[in-house]
Amino acid sequence: MPALGDPETMLKQVQHMVRDDGKDDRGIRGRLYLQMKTFDIAVIGGGPGGYVAAIKAAQLGMKTCLIEKDKAGGTCLHRGCIPTKSLLHSAHLYHLCKRSQEFGITAENVGFDFLQIVRRKDAVVNKLHNGVRSLLKKYGVELIEAEGRLASPDRIILSKDGEAVGEIQSKNIILATGSCTMRPSWIPFDDKYVVTSDELLRMEDLPSSLIIAGGGDIGVEFAGFFNALGTDVTIVEMKDSILPFEERDISTILKRTLVKSGVKILTETTVEDVTVIDGKVHAGIKVKNANQEVLIADRMLVALGRRPVTANTGIEELGIELQNGFVKINERYETSKAGVYAIGDLAGPPLLAHKASQEGILAALHIAGKEAPAINLHLVPRVNYSWPQVASIGLTVKEAEDKSYEITTAKFPFTASSKAIISGDDEVGFIKIVADKKSGEILGVHMIGPDVSELIGGLSIAMSFEAMASDIEHVIFPHPTLSEVIKEAAHLVGGKAIHI
Repeated sequence: MPALGDPETMLKQVQHMVRDDGKDDRGIRGRLYLQMKTFDIAVIGGGPGGYVAAIKAAQLGMKTCLIEKDKAGGTCLHRGCIPTKSLLHSAHLYHLCKRSQEFGITAENVGFDFLQIVRRKDAVVNKLHNGVRSLLKKYGVELIEAEGRLASPDRIILSKDGEAVGEIQSKNIILATGSCTMRPSWIPFDDKYVVTSDELLRMEDLPSSLIIAGGGDIGVEFAGFFNALGTDVTIVEMKDSILPFEERDISTILKRTLVKSGVKILTETTVEDVTVIDGKVHAGIKVKNANQEVLIADRMLVALGRRPVTANTGIEELGIELQNGFVKINERYETSKAGVYAIGDLAGPPLLAHKASQEGILAALHIAGKEAPAINLHLVPRVNYSWPQVASIGLTVKEAEDKSYEITTAKFPFTASSKAIISGDDEVGFIKIVADKKSGEILGVHMIGPDVSELIGGLSIAMSFEAMASDIEHVIFPHPTLSEVIKEAAHLVGGKAIHI
């Protein structure tokens, strides 16, 4: 059969191939879905937005299928959030073992097995993947392991290995095709020496040196992991700070901590050219107001962001409206074509798994005719799992000032946290609250320090209810816990903290 082309031609080809007994005359492997199979909701893309949307739709009593060309769980589970956090956890345990004498524990000849770190990462991913598949089965979601392409607002062509294998019809379609790594055409990606995070996660050897192009979330997390295991790491960032969209004092502390641990960080620096010579990456870089120089390393990670997946989806052919490259949606997550919805990375930033999951739930609720509150994108929490961790929600100081708020800020350090002192994590870090000076309403919270990823959720709840700093000031937090810094910072907004 010819490669994928016009959807109508593909449909005729599929119809011709299907015998009365439903078997494929031409030996296409895998299940063949007859073109008249219908659903209430079909979801294209099985990431944290898509599979959650499918489960919610099924829970609401709608006949649902999930179409995924790779593995249920998507990028987050297989090439992003989960595997990277598993690697970081192993690296942090190694770091703690090397510090064990501080805590009165003797651990001689501390080392690591890189292949076992990789195997554990794979085991974690496989366990969660099986869990997702079990949930889909539990709630009656039909998982179709094929590529889905829109033929019309209610028809999807299915294909495998570039060949059409069937068609389904659905009253509603949710697009959740996600995003993929940016691969600038001028960079000679070879998936061995010059790679994206996708390829780096599949490696089975530890490079002795690594250049990371991009000082955002992905670049910083990988820098921390490889540095902890002894790799010589250099971050090249074109902006004037790493994690450039976080509060400047947070970025400054994180940079200082990474540099102290041995990571080289070049800001206001661009990568001009990349070549591979005798198994080594040569990266020509240009530092602001300086001459070009060349960095040499075993590998280069290009972490310059992600872009929405729209190619080979039928989105553009169907005339679905785009905005800045993302699918344009209304408050119900419906696209410019009635009955077709879009969620997650495909529908725009922030490109975060938890935002995609919530959008999937809301889209399913809207389709079912249920009331559903809109997402306030300013209240989507952000986390970077560097060490120390970074977590934030709401407005930065600049964003609040740009919105004409008269603000007050309060900052409480982890150096005054008894739990941080107990765990030996009191050297750096703080919680910073940005509040409306007149009302005391919390507009933003920004943290850097130990396990702040576990603290930001509580602030998400508080800010969703438009909490004032005075509300938190009178909440009782357990002692000794890291969470007490939240109460202390709230005290600071209206007056003075107790423990500084």
